[in-house]
Order: sequence, then C-alpha cells, then structure tokens
Amino acid sequence: MSTPSPTSACNHRALEVTAVLFFATTVALLVVCVAVVGGMPLLSAAGAGASALVLSFGAGIGAVTYVRHGG
Repeated sequence: MSTPSPTSACNHRALEVTAVLFFATTVALLVVCVAVVGGMPLLSAAGAGASALVLSFGAGIGAVTYVRHGG
C-alpha cells in the first residue's frame, strides 16, 4: 500500500492581497512624504495619503482580478 502524498495548500488569493496591500501602502507613504516636503499641512497630507491608499489598493485588486480571470 502506498501512502497518499500530502498536498500543499497555498492560498494564492491571500498572497495577492498581501502584495497589493504592500504596494498600496508604499504608494501612500510616498504621497505623504512628497506632500509634506512640498509644504502641505500634515493633516491634509495624511488625508491625501489615505486617499492614495484606497485608490491604489482598489486599482491593484481590480487589476489582479482582471488578470486572474482573463479579462
């Protein structure tokens, strides 16, 4: 009798979401840094960073979904 080989379970969706979240966070931090260096008040820069985070995360997840499902 042969024993069944264990199947490796890898949740690719979680990896995709993590990669997109990392990308979105990086974009948001860059937006905040550029805004603060450019003279924008800190609270306004934080709002711009939050907007950039939401926009880039949504666009990234949309792109991953589009590519994964073949458009």
